[in-house]
Amino acid sequence: MPQPTDRMPHRPLHPRPLPPRMDERRAGRAVALAVAGALALAGCTASGTGTTATEAAGPAASLQSGEGVLAVPAAQDAGYGRVSGSPAAAAVAASRTFFASAQVAVLASDTGDVAPAAERARALGVPLLLVPGQPAPAAGASESGTAEDGATTDEAKADAAKAEAAKKDAAKAQAAVAAELSRLGVRSVEAYAVPDTSFLPGIDVVDPGSTSVPDAAAQDNADQANAAQASTSDAGRAAVVHLKDPGALGAAGLAAVTATAQAAGAEVSELATADPRAEQNRQFFAEREGRLVVAAGDGFGSTADFGSTAATAAAGSELPGGGQLLFPQRRMVALYGHPGTPSLGLLGEQGIEESIARVKKLAAEYQPYSKEPVQPAFEIITTVATGHSGTDGKYSAYTAVDKLKPWIDAAQKAGVYVVLDLQPGRNDFLVQAKKYEELLKRPNVGLALDPEWRLKPNQRHLVQIGSVDAAEINKVSAWLAELVREHALPQKMLILHQFQLRMIRDRDTLETGHPELSLVLHADGNGTPGQKQDTWNALRRDLPPGIRMAWKNFIDEDEPTFSPKRTYSEVDPKPWFVSYQ
Repeated sequence: MPQPTDRMPHRPLHPRPLPPRMDERRAGRAVALAVAGALALAGCTASGTGTTATEAAGPAASLQSGEGVLAVPAAQDAGYGRVSGSPAAAAVAASRTFFASAQVAVLASDTGDVAPAAERARALGVPLLLVPGQPAPAAGASESGTAEDGATTDEAKADAAKAEAAKKDAAKAQAAVAAELSRLGVRSVEAYAVPDTSFLPGIDVVDPGSTSVPDAAAQDNADQANAAQASTSDAGRAAVVHLKDPGALGAAGLAAVTATAQAAGAEVSELATADPRAEQNRQFFAEREGRLVVAAGDGFGSTADFGSTAATAAAGSELPGGGQLLFPQRRMVALYGHPGTPSLGLLGEQGIEESIARVKKLAAEYQPYSKEPVQPAFEIITTVATGHSGTDGKYSAYTAVDKLKPWIDAAQKAGVYVVLDLQPGRNDFLVQAKKYEELLKRPNVGLALDPEWRLKPNQRHLVQIGSVDAAEINKVSAWLAELVREHALPQKMLILHQFQLRMIRDRDTLETGHPELSLVLHADGNGTPGQKQDTWNALRRDLPPGIRMAWKNFIDEDEPTFSPKRTYSEVDPKPWFVSYQ
């Protein structure tokens, strides 16, 4: 077998796709933000009574966003939040968000047309709260669970249990509304089609449109709200965003949330797509940086996810070629290798400017076969697997940050994306990634993990093919996602190299839900077209959702090397990232 060299060539050779055993003669290869509290917006009076239940629980406590309450402790007067869940719970959350106090409120059933109640709340400048309508009797069952109309006893009991659960949910919703009215200091409510108001002791309940409601306090709220709504240029004005389909929030819940927001002087906008970083949304969030923006309904991810992506959109940092999302806005073609080392790949065969010119020419050759822009990229081997243990005993050599900076600087200027590739030896991937944090803060720099070169204790390169647990990859993705959030960076690529299934253990447990990252699985094998296609198809089988595919063309080892046309027409699905070694 070949003897390890100081810097070993990166050539995965395997005669069959994903062989069960290695041929030893060959070396194979990712809110703060939200506020839930009292705002001194028009129609609100900031006071010490504005503390929410979330605040009172302490800074480390939070309620679940699925309950319709903003899932973080209250902040100051700006940030990003989300309301979701049942219509009644979301309406309470909106009231907590936008009102510190109110002497009058509007109450409506969530099962009817809430439009008149919403219009009234906006006119009065007060919150709109919802209560569940009267639960319908269970079909085919009496309250005791006895069968009626031919229903079986088991069916009757199941229906009775559902009815009892609905009653309990309704009681919880009523209790939440009562608690919110108490927090606000409400003295009178105008009730629209509310079947039961007995849960509101001590509060005056009046009929819709009653002339007794707009007393001095209510009229003062209305005047202030109308003035705030007219001041659309007010830098402190809050906003609510929602999608056409609000999900579980439903039409009634969305109407209540938006009416309450507008009653407090906030603006309401419908977005065509949920991600704030999408091109059609970025200007909206940039113009509202420093304000309170609340997402209403499903589709926006968690509160933390929405806060992260909205902050990135507002900050405005862009990827090479523009935009803040990697895919599907573009495809990439890359030179792979190590600067100054031709044996490690095409990137090392020439200097910086020549490499930029070469990869741009290569990307241009792919463009006729892609409807998306094809972007040039570098994949730079940043830590290099070595045949000797080194001073740390890890069999991996670090490339100095200062040596990489000129490449990254020139690439950024030329519109070339850069991926830093790690061959960690006996190191942990996260340990090595953190060494390059300074570079990973750049908007044009992503990360690649190469499990082929991830050794266990006592293993050696070229004796075994390395491997890694999904749990270790998940630690890297969590750290990298947090880095992107902290610095409001555009989406960052995280590539995982693989050509044998066992190289990534427990692959089905990979965390793919970080919106800050785009995960890419790189099919890193060579050989004949049939061998490469077999490996490609095997790697795609049972691939966790949310991971895109990448392809590598080997100039010397493939038999033959695919042309750009063959790569984009015969590889299915068409790879989002193609590298050349």
